[in-house]
Amino acid sequence: MKLVLGKLLAVCALFGFLNTAQAQQILGNDNDSGLFEFSTGMVDITQDEEAAEFRLNYRAQHAMFDVTRPIGGVMVTSEGAVHGYGGLAVDVLWGDHFVSSVYTSVGAYHQGNGEDLGHWIEFRSGLELGFRFDSHERLSLGISHISNASIGDENPGTEILSLTYSFPIERLFD
Repeated sequence: MKLVLGKLLAVCALFGFLNTAQAQQILGNDNDSGLFEFSTGMVDITQDEEAAEFRLNYRAQHAMFDVTRPIGGVMVTSEGAVHGYGGLAVDVLWGDHFVSSVYTSVGAYHQGNGEDLGHWIEFRSGLELGFRFDSHERLSLGISHISNASIGDENPGTEILSLTYSFPIERLFD
């Protein structure tokens, strides 16, 4: 599963960076709004110890180098695990409404009663595919992987399947 996710992320990143299709647009700067995101899903989907995931994210409007957007967020699980993180995302708009996002981040992890991931530093990477409404709101389905990249003695990692609703930050101030 980890190898498949890695290959899938690499292919999406390649398409995102090449920007070969005329209908494709990398979002950021004036192309999109900063986003506030709510997610829910299932942690450890490939194992027997599933837990519910709840995530709150921020995705900046302005892209670095016109490609990568800073992101930050916090995840909590129904088992009391907490992961606060920051990183970078590439958002690609395919046509008028379909959007894909590839991201990677690093942050601090507290196990709570959840799975021991082997270290307090954990990396999260993922892929989201979604629909972007004319209002710039999004509804996305995503898969991600959290692991410590073998900096700990053990590196079990975990996969997460999630549903994310994103809305422009300006809406908070209307």
